Formats: sequence, C-alpha cells, structure tokens
Amino acid sequence: MLILWRACLIFLCCIAVMICYPYCTDKALTIMYTWAGMAFVIVIFLTWLSKILVVGKSHIFNTIFDMAIIIGFLYVLLNIFPQLDGQTPYKRLKKGRYPTLQEIDVGLANFGFTTRKETIKELQNNFDEIKGNVNEVKTLILKEHND
Repeated sequence: MLILWRACLIFLCCIAVMICYPYCTDKALTIMYTWAGMAFVIVIFLTWLSKILVVGKSHIFNTIFDMAIIIGFLYVLLNIFPQLDGQTPYKRLKKGRYPTLQEIDVGLANFGFTTRKETIKELQNNFDEIKGNVNEVKTLILKEHND
C-alpha cells in the first residue's frame, strides 16, 4: 500500500508540472515518463530497504521520506523538463519567472478542464436566465393577485 501511495505522489508531481508548464517540447513527455519510471523503481528499492532496516515502520520516517521523494523528484523533473523557449522550469523559477494564470489555464485545458473565464461566462448566462425566469414568475403572481 505504501508503494501505491508513493506511486501516486510521483504521478501527482508529473501532473502538477505539466499543468504549470504546458509549453513543453515533443520530447518532454517521453523524458517525464522515463524519469517517473526510474523514480518509481528507485522508490520501490528504497522502500524495500527501509522495511529491511526496520526504519520504514515508523510513521514519522515515512512522512519525512515521502517529503524527500517529492522534493527530490520535483527537483530533477524541473531540471530536465524542456520547454519551447529552451529553458527548463528550474531555470525559469531561478530567474523569478513563476507560472502565470494563463499558463495554468492552458495546462488545465490540456487535461480537458475548462478555463475559469468560460466557467464564469456560463455561470453569468445561467444567472441571467434564472433572473429572467424569476421576473416572469413575479409578473404572473402580480397578475393573479390583481385578478
């Protein structure tokens, strides 16, 4: 079960990087999948080793180990994930260029999620339709009371 949890952590890190940095090259996904597979094998080995050394039964150790996995995996992934502008996300973060809302919207759209602007427009249209229906009901009620 612990291996499955750590595999989910690796998967979530990959998804987060793909959402925050959507403008990647064609080879970026291959690089990400390769690194995720290698990281999974390394995690399996380290988990097995920690269980043999009896350290892996401690919840505190497992929590610290999980945080170390996330930090180490993201560090390597951000250093090797190529972008269209030729820079890696780590270099961009080092220069103080963080993901913008537009980039995150594009990343979410790549996964099939609608952007916030489209959702807000849909909500506004629904609100306007409900408001019109309420006004119609008000006029009908006033007509019935007048009769």
